[in-house]
Amino acid sequence: MRLPEHIRRVPKADLHVHLEGTITPDLVKRIAHRNKIKLPDELLKREGQTFQWKEDPTPLGSLRGFLQAYDDATKVLRGAQDYTDLTYDYLKRSAEEENCIYAEIMVSADHGAMAKLSWPDMLAAITRGYEKAKAETGIEMRLISTCVRHYGPEGALKVGELTRAHPHPLVTGFGMAGDETAFKIADFLPAYEASGLKNRTAHAGEATGPATVREARDVLKIRRFGHMVRAIEDSALMDEQKAINAVPEVCVSSNMALKVFTDYRKHPLRKFFDAGLKVVLGSDDPTFFRTSIGREYQIAQEKFAFTEKELAKLTRNAIEEAFIDEPTRAKLLQRVDAFKAAA
Repeated sequence: MRLPEHIRRVPKADLHVHLEGTITPDLVKRIAHRNKIKLPDELLKREGQTFQWKEDPTPLGSLRGFLQAYDDATKVLRGAQDYTDLTYDYLKRSAEEENCIYAEIMVSADHGAMAKLSWPDMLAAITRGYEKAKAETGIEMRLISTCVRHYGPEGALKVGELTRAHPHPLVTGFGMAGDETAFKIADFLPAYEASGLKNRTAHAGEATGPATVREARDVLKIRRFGHMVRAIEDSALMDEQKAINAVPEVCVSSNMALKVFTDYRKHPLRKFFDAGLKVVLGSDDPTFFRTSIGREYQIAQEKFAFTEKELAKLTRNAIEEAFIDEPTRAKLLQRVDAFKAAA
């Protein structure tokens, strides 16, 4: 879907996106053919650039169905070239078609291992894709080493230890994704500590309620939260989050697809912004949810009445809170400010 020009020209930042979740059905088919892998018949029956999974009337059931489809699609990734192609494809599309100037991508050593890649080799493959895309478009990228909650605390600890043992200039943060009901958040604190990284985020308050946001904040000592949308159910929590200048990484389309909300009017994006929370946008797993970072900005305008100035503010929020070095931050902020001055 081509963006309207007034949306496309707004500089964008994608601060919540899973690398494997950017894979298109066409790329899945090409890589599957290259790697001689048979895909599940039901995975690609939907029309267009998306996937399908078992529908469920509950957020948790929908999440689990999606996670299964995610695993089915990403099983085609079996080597370094696959990850180079995946990274390049996402960054190139985002920059050229949507004017995305910065992406902060969650990457998983667990998924790399499934592709028979060591963590260093996976990072090297991703870096090659990034460097090619940057040379062609100017887009910037950093990586968040991410443990998968439903793979368990022991697996998460190994991810943290790998992250520390193999430092990489593009890996600037540590996070946690996956099934929010699996284990306790405290079980994963050792993984965060083992990573040696001070920049932290975690999924909380999406499939589960406000209590998980408090727990993630208090146990993991974070200010950035993947999703956090269920915090709207607790007014005291909202005040607490505003007091710490919390950063909700909001992904509207995935929230709707996973039935966290069934009506845009119930989604808290606008309420978060108006309450003074430092809202940023993310595409999450864009090809699974029929979206893109540009589409998320378009939804913010069409469904939540964000002005172009407010859209640019979302990007500035993201750059200010990104896990990047200060010279890069300054350059990116200059691009946002130049747009605002010209608008």
